[in-house]
Order: sequence, then C-alpha cells, then structure tokens
Amino acid sequence: MAAAAAAAADHDAAPRAHALILPYPAQGHVIPLMELAYCLIDRGFAVTFVNTEHNHRRVVAAAAGAGGVQAPGSRARRLRLVAVADGMGDGDDRDNLVRLNAVMEEAIPPQLEPILDGAGGEGQLGKVTCVVVDVGMSWALDAVKRRGLPGAALWAASAAVLAVLLGAQKLIRDGVIDDDGAPLKLENNSFRLSEFTPPMDATFLAWNFMGNRDAERMVFHYLTSSARAAAAKADILLCNSFVELEPAIFTLKSPATILPIGPLRTGQRFAHQVEVVGHFWQTNDDTCLSFLDEQPYGSVVYVAFGSLTIMSPGQLKELALGLEASGHPFLWVVRPGLAGNLPTSFLDATMGQGKGIVVEWAPQEQVLAHPAVGCFVTHCGWNSTVESIRNGVPMLCWPYFTDQFTNQIYICDIWRIGLKMVQTCGEGIVTKEIMVERLKELLLDEGIKERVQRLKEFAETNMSEEGESTSNLNAVVELMTRPMS
Repeated sequence: MAAAAAAAADHDAAPRAHALILPYPAQGHVIPLMELAYCLIDRGFAVTFVNTEHNHRRVVAAAAGAGGVQAPGSRARRLRLVAVADGMGDGDDRDNLVRLNAVMEEAIPPQLEPILDGAGGEGQLGKVTCVVVDVGMSWALDAVKRRGLPGAALWAASAAVLAVLLGAQKLIRDGVIDDDGAPLKLENNSFRLSEFTPPMDATFLAWNFMGNRDAERMVFHYLTSSARAAAAKADILLCNSFVELEPAIFTLKSPATILPIGPLRTGQRFAHQVEVVGHFWQTNDDTCLSFLDEQPYGSVVYVAFGSLTIMSPGQLKELALGLEASGHPFLWVVRPGLAGNLPTSFLDATMGQGKGIVVEWAPQEQVLAHPAVGCFVTHCGWNSTVESIRNGVPMLCWPYFTDQFTNQIYICDIWRIGLKMVQTCGEGIVTKEIMVERLKELLLDEGIKERVQRLKEFAETNMSEEGESTSNLNAVVELMTRPMS
C-alpha cells in the first residue's frame, strides 16, 4: 500500500522532463514506442506521443473501445496524444510505403515545430525538453538539433539489420552489394560486416525480400539514409533487443554504438489499469482469455501474422483445414475484413464445437503469457519474435517479406527456438499436411522448449532492476534530463 501511494504521489508531482515521441506510422513501430513512453512516464516524465492523423484515430478508437483512454487518476494523465497530417489524401494507399515516406518528410516537420515549442501543451505538461524518434523518422531530428534538445532514435527491428544498414557503404566498397543494395558477392549465401564478426546470412540484407526490385531499391535508399541520419544526429541509438539475443552486434563500435533496452513489454502491464497501448484495432481480450482458460496446459496453437501480411484466399483456406486437422485447440487472429474468406464448414466444425476461435485482433502479450499456449505460428515480425521469447513460446515461422526472413534465420538457425513452415520461400501453397507435420514436430521438440526458456530467463534478467537493459534505459533517462548547454 505504501509503495502504491508513493507511486501515485510521484505521478501527481511535476514531471522531471517532457519527451516528444514520434513513431513510424506502422503497427509494429507504434506499439514499442508507446511502451517506451510508459517506461519514461514510470520514471517521472510527461510524454507527447505524435501519431499521424490516420493512426491517431485508430489508436484512440481502439483504446476507447477497451475503456482505456485517459483514465482519471492513472499515469495516463501524463500522456498526451497528438495527431499530425501525413501528407496523404483520404483515399490514398498508405500501404504504399515508398510514397508515404516521401510525402511525410515534407508534410510533418512544419507541424512538429509548434509542438516542440509547446503549442497546446504548455499548461498541461510543460514545454518539450527531449525527443525520441523512430529511426525511420530521423529527418525530424533536424528540428530537435536546432533547439539544442537531447534526442534519441529507436530502431524497432533487430539490431543486426540496423548494423547492416549502417555498414551499407562499406558493403558497397567491398563489392558485397551494388549501389542500390542488390547482392553481388556472397560466399555460401553469406557476408561479413567486418573481419571480427561471424558470417551473416543474405537475409540480413532485409530490403531485398519485398518481391519488387524497384521497391527494394527505393526502400534500401530510404532505410540507409534514415539510419545514417539517426546515427549522425541522435545522441544515442536504441533498439528493442537484449545482449544475449545478438551478442556479436552489440560489440560493434563502428559506425555507431547501438544500445539495447529490450525486451520492451508491448502490452497492458497492469491488470487493474487499462492504458492506451497503441493497437490500431480493438482487441478481443475477454473472448481470447476466456477461451484459453478452458484449454489444457501447452495445447493451444496461437496463429497471428501481424498488421500487414496478406494471405491469398486459397492459402487462408488451407491454413484453416490444417488447424482443423491438427487436432489442437487454436486461437487465430484474422485481420478485419478477411474472416469472410474462411470456409463455412471450417467455422461450423471447429468454432461451433469450441475447438478454436477466430478473432480480428488479440492482446498478444497476454495471449503469449497464458500457460495454455503451446506454440506461435508467426510471420516473424520483430515485436512478435521478442514477445514470444519473453514468454518462452516456441515459434513456427512463416515470413512474408523484408526482415521477417532475417528473424526466421535467428529463430530457426541461430537461437534454434523454432521451425520453418517451409524450407525455401516461394514454394506456393502450403498444404494442410505440411502444417500438421510441422506443428507436431514443433510441439514434441523438447530441445526447442528448453532453449526458448533459457532466452526467456535472459530476457527477464535484462529487465530486472539490476539488468543490463534496465541500466541502459536508466542511462537514456539521464541523457534526456541533463541540463541544456
């Protein structure tokens, strides 16, 4: 009781600093940066969280549906949600990342200037005193540097991919890739960042896995220029990882040091306190957790492919049949608008009999933490990968593009805590027979279970009071609260 009262009193006190946080406008970026916002609020900060108008509406609507916007008496009073126009029209395709990147860089900076100078927030939270941007939004650091404010940049994927982006110019000079990022000289389908680092699989050249060479070229230039700008202009580079996951990367000092502060807990951390988590869709918390409560330990197959993955109707049907044939209870996240493609017979035979449930969005952190979950069929997004590790859940990997293939190599070949659904990409439809076989193999592999539990323990140690990631996060706080020169 005394500790709770002290925490409440601390949240009522004047904030020690006021951070502006700017994520890249994608689900996998908003959630970890929102969690970083709460980490800072826990340490006495106020936060202005800046989403694009399109995502701001979705985040607020999802949180309101869960009953969690600005609850009186909670630390949410120190969180201000702000929206800026992204430069796209109402009917424009925001999944066209090449165009979105181009227009944002022109449209957003003029809108940040008044926010940085306190417009609309000085009476509530005070003037902005420090900034954290997504590496993909590093052009925003120009305005931060002009004001002499401390600034950090957070990379929302693996530290290895960031290190490769930062080392791209050396790879070009060494003839490993050409000026547009396409591979030229790979030995055994691998390369080295330096003579002191182990070989890295070609999938660590993550931009080359988009399926469109023109898009790959433009994304390569955007990511490498963003990474170089972040390294040059931010006071510190951060990532949602921890030392034991990527030890070779965190020993690199050139061209920039990357500081791990993970695993960030990307979900609702307190059962009694509903917060704005950053989801774009309302989660089916009660439905998911009630179903899991009724299932045996380690029996449930959890299936989720993130916010961007598109699966063909034929593959969607085959996955449904594979889940039915596996005999395991399942919880399957099917994005809004796609559930209508599922076979009626499947819905009647499984959901009608309580064998599984299909939801539009799930509280993934809570699902993976539930003891009934036995494995995670995943697209291998970095957030999902880290969340699965943090909860000790083996993975069946089904990547679709970019760094998801990188993460699959980590999961299956380096950490050895999961299996690949297919051995090579582009194999066409994955049949129900393959799925049943791979699920059985994964759920019976005790070695995988032991290894993922060890990584879970490392994750817990890093985020403990004396852990390395916690120490790094505290160093960030010190940097952000230093007196301005």
